[in-house]
Amino acid sequence: MKHNLRMIFLVSFLFLTANLFAQEKEVKGTVTSKADGSPLPGVNAFVKGSSNNGTQTDFDGNYSLTVSTGDIIVFSYLGLKTEEVTVGTFSTIDIQMEEDTESLDEVIVTALGVKKTRKSLTYAAQDINADELSKSKQTNPINSLSGKVSGVAITRSASGAGGSVKVVLRGNSSIGNNQPLYVIDGIPLSNPTAGQPSDTFGDINGGNKDGGDALSLINPDDIESLTILKGASASALYGSAGLNGVILITTKRGRSGGFKVDFSSNLTVDSPAYMMEFNSEAESNIDDFLGNGVTNINSLSISGGTDKAQTYFSYSNTNANGILETNTLKQHSFNVRETAQLFDDRLNISASVLASTQKINNRPVSGLYFNPLVGTYAFDSDSERLSDYSDFEAYDPARNIQAQRWFRATSDIEQNPYWILHRNASEDTNKKLLTSLNLSYRFNDWFSLQTRGTYDQSILNFDKKIYATTEATLAPLNGRYIVRNQDFKQLFGDIIATITPKINDDFSLTALVGASTTRNTTEEFNADSGTNGGLQFANVFSYQNFEGNPQVNFSQNSYETRTSSLFSSATIGYKDKVYVDITARNDWTSTLPETNNSFFYPSFGVTGILSELFDLGDKISFAKLRTSYAEVGNGFGADLIARNRSILFGGGGINPNDPINPFPGTTPKPERQRSFEIGTEWRFDNNRYGIELGYYRTSTINQYFTVPVSTTVVSSGFANINSGDILNKGIEATVFVKAINNNDFKWTTTLNFASNKNEIIKLIDTDIPGINSLDNFAISPPGVNTFGSYLVEGGSFGDIYALVVDRDANGLPIVAVDNTDPANPSYAIQAQDDDSRVPTFEKVGNANPDFTLGWNNSFEYKNFTLDFLIDGKFGGETVSLTEAIVEGLSNNSQRETTNGAVNVVDTNGTPFTLSAQEYYSAAGGRNGFTGEYVYSATNVRLAEFALGYNFKLGDDSFFSRIKASLVGNNLFFFHKDAPHDPNISLSTGNALQGVDVLGLPSSRSVGLNINLTF
Repeated sequence: MKHNLRMIFLVSFLFLTANLFAQEKEVKGTVTSKADGSPLPGVNAFVKGSSNNGTQTDFDGNYSLTVSTGDIIVFSYLGLKTEEVTVGTFSTIDIQMEEDTESLDEVIVTALGVKKTRKSLTYAAQDINADELSKSKQTNPINSLSGKVSGVAITRSASGAGGSVKVVLRGNSSIGNNQPLYVIDGIPLSNPTAGQPSDTFGDINGGNKDGGDALSLINPDDIESLTILKGASASALYGSAGLNGVILITTKRGRSGGFKVDFSSNLTVDSPAYMMEFNSEAESNIDDFLGNGVTNINSLSISGGTDKAQTYFSYSNTNANGILETNTLKQHSFNVRETAQLFDDRLNISASVLASTQKINNRPVSGLYFNPLVGTYAFDSDSERLSDYSDFEAYDPARNIQAQRWFRATSDIEQNPYWILHRNASEDTNKKLLTSLNLSYRFNDWFSLQTRGTYDQSILNFDKKIYATTEATLAPLNGRYIVRNQDFKQLFGDIIATITPKINDDFSLTALVGASTTRNTTEEFNADSGTNGGLQFANVFSYQNFEGNPQVNFSQNSYETRTSSLFSSATIGYKDKVYVDITARNDWTSTLPETNNSFFYPSFGVTGILSELFDLGDKISFAKLRTSYAEVGNGFGADLIARNRSILFGGGGINPNDPINPFPGTTPKPERQRSFEIGTEWRFDNNRYGIELGYYRTSTINQYFTVPVSTTVVSSGFANINSGDILNKGIEATVFVKAINNNDFKWTTTLNFASNKNEIIKLIDTDIPGINSLDNFAISPPGVNTFGSYLVEGGSFGDIYALVVDRDANGLPIVAVDNTDPANPSYAIQAQDDDSRVPTFEKVGNANPDFTLGWNNSFEYKNFTLDFLIDGKFGGETVSLTEAIVEGLSNNSQRETTNGAVNVVDTNGTPFTLSAQEYYSAAGGRNGFTGEYVYSATNVRLAEFALGYNFKLGDDSFFSRIKASLVGNNLFFFHKDAPHDPNISLSTGNALQGVDVLGLPSSRSVGLNINLTF
């Protein structure tokens, strides 16, 4: 019996000892990326059901936990699929984690930095991760969004590297600004520009120049993800700044563990690829003038830290030589971000400094003034080549200066293109400083308080030296000097209380209430010796050398705007099946009269998770239905209500022209947008494929613009008034399919579709005494050219108007013949004129596409990756004023040289033929029949391509990751009718949409991208 008791005791002791040892078992391992095998620092690893047994992986992806056999270890990281592993007999457990971009429980950043689960959203929001921006890197990271987000129209600038980008979400809605708000880490970004072209002919004061934007100063490798909030419901909490949607940029931060170093280098060769067809001789001259550009983007980042404090530092530089000989860009960007968690992780601190400098020589212009492409395209000497004039100047003994040389007399629009590059040179210097501090304190499980502040400064300088013997229309006898300096500052601060009380098991509540304040100041200085003022001594470029007369321009201005806001929101959830979203905001702005400077706007949204509310079967993984309504108000820019007259330089006194002020008796009120949307989202077969559909309807009213009025009320005949109603309605769809998903081979494909219909419901209320009727509002006035874009009631934003040839019933052009000299008859093409709302012009199309498609594909085969994007825009029209001007100045177009016959009729209806050269030289020109140069803007292109290889590395390798990729941008068109790239814009403002006026040709980029991690 005693023996049995001893045996029982011994077995019990051994069993207890085994369990004690099991509880103290240490498990180690490494967590890596399944995509490329690189270690993943900062991954959460914890025992399921335990509140205090957890850790994070270090810099090398290593972790260590004390666990018991049978415990479940959970590995989680934002954007990656959560992995669970049961502890067995092994003491080493290595984990590979993969991306989970379609996770419904994934937390995404929304307005004001509020984090929500994707399935709870009551509005449309779409994410883009950092990989999509760096696969085929571009100098402006926003360009990489084209085709990857439904309902977002991206138009690249024609001004090459460093150019600004035009982004429109859900159609143009305002006569004013249509660009979205950019937010970096929850802080609104100041994104000023130094001006945008608005005249097809060109700007005599330096040329049609794209002033660039702050987005090109951001290092693409600093971006972790982008979230696009498309509608007013999504962006209502940002107030008037978010009227046109919001693009949220989340930047990278340091992770706990050892320090990690990432280096990338992207080198591409850029070649001019898409321009009108020239004859062989002209093409040869153009090839001599336009060369290949080279763009090199290098980036280095260092990140790491402890459980309590983390650091992220990055430096990038960009060097670009454009396809124009003297066009160069040099850019340097620095970014430091410190994060810390103190007092048992109750206090979170984040501080960052971003600094960028950019210098661009000879930024390309469009239009006719100061544009080297005019002389390049029109050069047609019988005995010389264009390159013979690369020696662009010769000594003038009479003046003792170097003078411009050219094969014929210069004109207001045509000079030696090499002279323009070297003796009409410009320099843009842009600087950006963005500093921010974010403090967040969690008082308990349901209440936290956050406050943020930023200082955001942008300095934009422009300097242009125009040498003597430049064409007299552009510069006086001794030359001209133009300087523009702008200093933009934005101070922003907010405080937000977040409340998440525990109600019961059925209901949840997330609420916030906050206040913010924004102060924007602008300092401007402009100096221009002018076309009539000039310089005292030739080619001495200084202020002291300006002629002292009223024709010389010196101006200095200061502007300030202030906005204060109160806002709140609440999201109520019922059993994770139904969510109700309510927001409210009130703004007070200094740009409106005190009696009307406060405006309130709400939003309301509901989401129902259909797959939770109903039994839809096993094949349907997820289904939801959402709807929302929102209103957003919009204040004004500075100096619109009570403008002062300017002071003329040189003793000229006060400018006699009255500034345009509000119509007498009216009180300006904020622009207002009303938006309704409804959408649904479905996932099938365990999230293997899915679709998201949405419909929206947006009306923008009370727009503030200049209208004609009775001269008995306002002597100038013009005043500003609130009026107008622009309607946008459309459909958006995103379809994704994980077509193949196994260990060796993966293929994920995504299709984005969007269609927007725009209508001008109303321009002006004419029942106010003293207000005249308004047939049209000019977005792009024609000037001395014959292209215009007008808003007309019943029409659409982006409608194109042109001078159209009159044709007979058979569609043949009607041409008047002058036989005064029978040996040398002359021909005059007759114009059609039957549109009384836009005199002499006819509507010939619209610059906006009927719908867009973007097809994005990603392949992985073992260590190889292949990504490509096909981007298509269908419908819409574009006008080639380039072709019209070339054919009016020369015989260099291909169809003129071919000299085929064009069938026409005279004014009596008698048929005859003209040669192509005769017809198009009469139809073209700077003020020709632009209706003859209208093309379909439909195009489908291979927008991006990247073929990469992840090198296998040994355990003793210095590097933890090496990836090399062949990359390409804008490689070729599957279909294109226009003689230029229709995806290029001359202006990121509202003007010059759907027209090419001697813009720099679009380029094709091919190169190599290398990524190193150690």
